[in-house]
Amino acid sequence: MRSSAIFVAIAATAVSAQTVPTYKSSLNMTIDPNSVPQQQRAVWCQGQTNTCQVLCDNNTDLNDCNQAQLTFDCTCAANNSAPGLQYYTQTLPTFICQQLFSNCIQANAGNADGQDQCKSNIQKLCATHNPPTIAEISSLADASTAATTAATTSAASHAATTSADKTASSSAQSTTSKALAAATMGPVGAGAFAMAAAGLAAYAL
Repeated sequence: MRSSAIFVAIAATAVSAQTVPTYKSSLNMTIDPNSVPQQQRAVWCQGQTNTCQVLCDNNTDLNDCNQAQLTFDCTCAANNSAPGLQYYTQTLPTFICQQLFSNCIQANAGNADGQDQCKSNIQKLCATHNPPTIAEISSLADASTAATTAATTSAASHAATTSADKTASSSAQSTTSKALAAATMGPVGAGAFAMAAAGLAAYAL
């Protein structure tokens, strides 16, 4: 009887001390589709395709989700690449991550160390940020366009000012040179160029 009790205790310990797998990101996580109710899988896929559409600013090359296999394709047409789905809720990687975490906690009931591993190996990789809205993405795009336009205008204005300064400096140097001996023309030109360069550097800083 005693040996049987010891064996049962050892077996219970082995079960409770399950090794929690490690992942690089939620994109690497998979789950048995049959362990998820069909209706839940439908909700997950709807969220996945909606979020893909939003993150690609309504311009996708690929956007589908397979409920039977819990796989997806999401590629933005603008850059022919996938958006960062792992950073947002309402995506298939995050749904799977959250479910795996829940399963892990249940599997390690009464095992504090095991549940800590569930948190460190799985939960920390589950996204917590809601995907942006279409309005927010459009606002960011407008802000980016405005910033680019302002930068281009500033660069053009700076180039025009620099060109005008060089023209004025060249004119002044030519006038001064006529009043000096020919031997001083070289040094004067070099000095004026150095001062102009220093002034441009200071302006740039």
